[in-house]
Amino acid sequence: MPICPRIHYSLFCGVNIAIPLLFVVTLLSLTFIMRGATTLDSESGNEAFHFKYSIVKGYFKQSEEDTDSSKFDFRKENFGLIDRKYETDGSANEDEKGQWQRFEKFARHLNKMSKQDEQYKVLFLGRHGQGIHNVAESKYGTPAWDCYWSMLEGADGMTWADAHLTETGEDQARDVHKLYSSLLPEGIPPPERYYVSPLSRAIQTANLGFQDLDLPEDKPYAPIAKELLRETLGVHTCDRRSTASQIRDMFPHVELEPGFAEEDRLYEEDYREPPSARKYRLELLLDDVFTNDGGVFLSLTSHSGAITSILEAFGHRKFGLQTGGVIPTLVRAEKVQGRREKPPHEPSDGPPACTSPPPARS
Repeated sequence: MPICPRIHYSLFCGVNIAIPLLFVVTLLSLTFIMRGATTLDSESGNEAFHFKYSIVKGYFKQSEEDTDSSKFDFRKENFGLIDRKYETDGSANEDEKGQWQRFEKFARHLNKMSKQDEQYKVLFLGRHGQGIHNVAESKYGTPAWDCYWSMLEGADGMTWADAHLTETGEDQARDVHKLYSSLLPEGIPPPERYYVSPLSRAIQTANLGFQDLDLPEDKPYAPIAKELLRETLGVHTCDRRSTASQIRDMFPHVELEPGFAEEDRLYEEDYREPPSARKYRLELLLDDVFTNDGGVFLSLTSHSGAITSILEAFGHRKFGLQTGGVIPTLVRAEKVQGRREKPPHEPSDGPPACTSPPPARS
């Protein structure tokens, strides 16, 4: 009987170990498939429980009904933190601490005193700076953009597929960097985690906003790309992400979450995600974060549509956010048994495609 390498025995010498080898191959194949699946594909965040979210008012001006979002400037308002007393202010020494230091103590106290299935987090929701696609939409007008131009890779010397920041957008992101630089010495708690949309403009915004800050060694800027933290999916090429390989090449410091697929599996060129589906997707993202991240102060750099859905999931008032804007939220999450209800499939949210360029705006 010939002597064969054991690992190839079932292939060349017989079938005695065919079953064990088949088991190994199957296991490896399943591992590969799982690593290539997106969170939304598998709905791994849709467990036998989900969270009911609510905004805790009285701590940030943006959550108050009398704050005019069209006039509010977070850069001039200490991110919107309300100057007030907290129940954790007890000693004379507390009065000497800054507002952010006292708020951090209060926020962490909320978690220490919370019920078993209850938790609190402070999420800084940042919108990317102005992108090339924003300029293009202004140039062509929203109706023409939605039915024609947004479906192209670019035009008129502009490329907006997975759009990058403009110089104005870069400056808007640097404004956030300046604000953090001024507030860190005053005690603003640096984020314990940095989550970013995998779209280029969001990663660029987070980089310009947080890189090179004087951060504690145990809280470095180490962004994690979350597939579900995307802008509205489909049709618009600006909302189609680059491949995983391209993202690693462009942004080698960004960690891609487990299961991040090489190709963009969420983008459909002929179907624009309806608001109900977008809200459900962002709720799955939040369930993932609140289940797996024990931090209290977190940063999420994303997009206008995504932030709109997150605020809606929290029961937060509507609040318009300009490009480069940041809105902090104090959120209560209560674990609820049972799967999150998935909305019914709805028609594509957008106008029919135009067969030719619409007339130029007058």
